[in-house]
Amino acid sequence: MNNPYDQFDALYDKHYQAVVRYFFKRFGADEAEDLAQQTFMKLWAYLPNYPYIKNERALIFGIAKGVLVDALRRQKSRDSLEACEELPSNEQIYESIEMQELLYSLSARDREIVALKNAGFSSREIAKIQQCKPSTIRSRLQIIRQKLIGG
Repeated sequence: MNNPYDQFDALYDKHYQAVVRYFFKRFGADEAEDLAQQTFMKLWAYLPNYPYIKNERALIFGIAKGVLVDALRRQKSRDSLEACEELPSNEQIYESIEMQELLYSLSARDREIVALKNAGFSSREIAKIQQCKPSTIRSRLQIIRQKLIGG
């Protein structure tokens, strides 16, 4: 079975239902199907290495976990956007203006760190984006918190 299409079809037939069930635990049927499709689309990139894959199920569910994390991050982002759509009170507006002034007092790099952290990125992911160490990001976040809280 050297044909990549045959290999893919065999993997798809063998694992598709289990992957759909994995996503169905957290999402509805339609989204579970979509996420399973995304998983198998990403699996396609691994097929040239298929002879070297020792545990195909572990690979597929590793990919599925990544797809799940991405989906949960998107859902969290949508939820936070919906929460932002509520009309603020006057007190919230003043606090928001003060917070904006504090944020603008930060460097562009620190504002980017705050924005990425607020969007749900981990320190490790932010470090990759800013091309530095995760410990540097954690230190910068601590300093930023002190600036924002301490004023």
